[in-house]
Amino acid sequence: MSAANSVPDLSGTNDIEKSSRRRQCILRAVNDALAVCDYSKLTVEDIAARAGVGKSTIYRWWKHKSDLVFEAFKENTASVFDLDYEQSLAFNLNQQLLKLSKALNHHVGRALLVVMAEHREAAGEFFKLYLLPRREQTRKLINHAIERGEIRADYPFELMLDMLYGPIHYQIIFFNRVPDERYIQQLVQLALQPVLIAAQQDSRT
Repeated sequence: MSAANSVPDLSGTNDIEKSSRRRQCILRAVNDALAVCDYSKLTVEDIAARAGVGKSTIYRWWKHKSDLVFEAFKENTASVFDLDYEQSLAFNLNQQLLKLSKALNHHVGRALLVVMAEHREAAGEFFKLYLLPRREQTRKLINHAIERGEIRADYPFELMLDMLYGPIHYQIIFFNRVPDERYIQQLVQLALQPVLIAAQQDSRT
């Protein structure tokens, strides 16, 4: 399919709808471009051609191609940090890490890892605008698990979260390997074992 044929027909829509659909078209173009080239070869010109828009349209919303990658990754991972408060902490962490592993191994996810490695400022923005709010979501889940007596409260949970997320990045970046379900289950079990055992011991005293 040519770039021209992939551009949505925006006739009959208002300005807000047009802008929204045009943005989505641009982000799809980022996905398509990264499927055939790595981040170093990604250009705004190529994205604009694929989306059927001018470069000025892209620069109206994004200052740099790294911003486009960040935005595309957010779109691709909208459901990664969805939480089910009816399920256990272990269940939620397992599901979250599985989805995150797949997202980071996706071509957009790998491009994002390159962006964070090469651009310190972009990495800081990614943490502040994306990871930190979702980390707070997970912290609320931890508090919920504490309140219902699933785990103990006196545990360094911020360190635990680092222990969980760190190996996922490590496996993908250094070993070019996507952690499978068994690896993630063992990782979650290892991280939660001290609090779960402590909680069981407390319940017997």
